[in-house]
Formats: sequence, C-alpha cells, structure tokens
Amino acid sequence: MVTQDEREETGLRAVLNFGHTIGHAIEAVTGYGGAFLHGEAVAVGMAAEARLAERLGWLRREDVGRLIDLLERFGLPTSAPGLDVEKLIAAMTRDKKNRGGKIRFVLPRSIGSVELTDAAVENDVRAVLATL
Repeated sequence: MVTQDEREETGLRAVLNFGHTIGHAIEAVTGYGGAFLHGEAVAVGMAAEARLAERLGWLRREDVGRLIDLLERFGLPTSAPGLDVEKLIAAMTRDKKNRGGKIRFVLPRSIGSVELTDAAVENDVRAVLATL
C-alpha cells in the first residue's frame, strides 16, 4: 500500500512517482490546469525520464520506444515542445524528492523496475528537456 512508503523511496510509491519530476515541472511552467492535465504532464515526464535513463545507460532504446508507443496508444502526449528549459529546471529544483540540492528522479532500470536517484547530471537533464 502507498501509505506504507510515505518517504517515496521504495516500492509502490517510487513506481508511482515515475514521470512526476519532469511532469510536475511541466505543470508549474504551463500553469496548473492549463495546457496539460496532470496525467498528460506525467506521461510526457515518463517519456522524458525514460530517455534520461537511456542516456545513463540504464534503459535500452527498445524499451524507451515500447513505453512511448504504449503512452501514445492511450492517447497521451509524449512531448511538450517549446517549453523553457531554464524554467523547467527551476521548477524541478523545488521537487520534494530532492536532497542535498540535487534533483532526484525515479528512473527506470528496465520495464517494471525503477530507482530513485540523483545520478543524472545537469547536461543530461538539459539535453532531454531540450527535446521535449
């Protein structure tokens, strides 16, 4: 049960937070209830965070493609072009998962397996955000 993992670091809570770091930043930048509903922003975040995991060598390109295909089959967006990268990063610095001034993401290691991490360096984050 999610309430058993209130710190969001393991188990179901971590899985449910996949896509939320970038998704919440998208909502903050575009205005809550604006261009993206919560689930739509999280879907874009999942696609972007999967690409980030691929850049780190954690997730295979084929798995990123599978995830994006599935999201699109459900009619969810997987991109958000034209958003300001600096504003997205500023919003991500306020995420409650962050520790020690580092942005933390729930990134997939494989389909169905995620890890809460601060392993992504700023250049990788910027590169992924630039392709939203």
